[in-house]
Amino acid sequence: MSLPDLCKHYEPYFILHEDKLKAIVRRFRDEFEEGLAEYGQDMAMVPSFVTGVPDGTEEGTFLALDLGGTNLRVCEVRLLGQHRFEIKQQKYKVSDELKKGQAVILFDYIADSVDNFLTEIGSEIGTEGPLHLGFTFSFPVEQTAINAGKLLTWTKGFAAQNAIGHDVVKLLQDAFDRKHIHVQCSALVNDTVGTLLSRSYQNGPALIGAIFGTGTNGAFIDEVKTVKKLGQEKIQEAERGGEHAGKYMVLNTEWGAMDNKRTTLPISIFDNKVDRESINPRKQMFEKMVSGMYLGEVSRNILLHFIDSGLLFDGFSSPVLNTHYGYDTAFVSKVEGAKDNAEIKRIILQDLGVEADHVTETCIEIVRWACRVVATRASSLAACAVAAVVLHTGNDGSRAEPDRGVDVGMDGSVAEFLPNFETRVRDALRLILGESGEKRISLGLAKDGSGIGAALTALQAKKAMDRRGNEKSSVTHV
Repeated sequence: MSLPDLCKHYEPYFILHEDKLKAIVRRFRDEFEEGLAEYGQDMAMVPSFVTGVPDGTEEGTFLALDLGGTNLRVCEVRLLGQHRFEIKQQKYKVSDELKKGQAVILFDYIADSVDNFLTEIGSEIGTEGPLHLGFTFSFPVEQTAINAGKLLTWTKGFAAQNAIGHDVVKLLQDAFDRKHIHVQCSALVNDTVGTLLSRSYQNGPALIGAIFGTGTNGAFIDEVKTVKKLGQEKIQEAERGGEHAGKYMVLNTEWGAMDNKRTTLPISIFDNKVDRESINPRKQMFEKMVSGMYLGEVSRNILLHFIDSGLLFDGFSSPVLNTHYGYDTAFVSKVEGAKDNAEIKRIILQDLGVEADHVTETCIEIVRWACRVVATRASSLAACAVAAVVLHTGNDGSRAEPDRGVDVGMDGSVAEFLPNFETRVRDALRLILGESGEKRISLGLAKDGSGIGAALTALQAKKAMDRRGNEKSSVTHV
């Protein structure tokens, strides 16, 4: 059964061929360079000041704290060596009053939650020094050290007063100190950095940590000398083994903002509608074409356009289809995973609420096509991000030294649950890097970067403190 010509008209915005993929990768690499050279760029390229990755032999007990939504999550992570770990965790609700009240009250509550958690799990904090904590803080910050970062703005419904412009690590540490809680906030963590460290600990050294979930972002290891905006003094200090010792550093790209200027991405009328009606128009363009928050809405806009064109459901819609964000990316995943047209029809009737009399075989094929092209493009663009890092870092197999390949740790609902995601990522990588380049890349899930990864970042911070000799505390060993 042939699809309407309108499908073919829009396919170039979704089915990306080799030339287009390579153009997007070039744009990625240009924006990497811009972000490394200057602050304030769309691709922020935030230095994490994490100068090493774990190898799986590390041991010790660390805390992880994850703040970024309705719940606050506190974890105790015991690193057992041999790529093994144990984790205990507890969630604490963050009320609207806490989100919008004074920052000191919010951070006091966080400190109390950590104290309650330690009491509940019966953790024995070492007498020689505090437990080190990694703080996953999922809000925009300007990070200036592994344990320092100023809040730029609140998002996700938070509006706590007297926090913007302040160092969130200091706000938390002050709360611990006021309450005489023997915990040291050693590291401020982005979840992509945590994903990279988590993958490295569990599977061996990774080059990239990538989130393909509700949003998308990535982190990778690069030479410190490429981060020109740090200035020569800090770069030389790192290379000499000073405060930020190490030849390499993990960088948080903030790649969701790639091509905000709209020079290269294949932006369709459906993407324009998603962007125009979003809370942040003309921002995070790459994210709006890749991440789980938006894929369902892009497909809904496609289906509505075909309904309005008289080509779908006899021109009839439904309350679900007429509602902004009426369904989410789970619908796309269901259709993508369906074994036959009969199953897709059941999904349409159940999830979209369309009357059965209006659902023809052609309608089913159009819905299948819409979900397929949206999912395929998301996978292809994800591959562009990975390929851009591989090429930027010279890990495409062209260097003379022994070839160890490239490992990519991924987390997020799209990476984990969208059918055919990895297969399509690999198809696009093959077009961009060639068959030999694609084969060098290992893709694997790295669960819980905000927990395990945050603890590992605290470990890296403690190592740096010990090297500097400014702190003699030890971790609680298993």
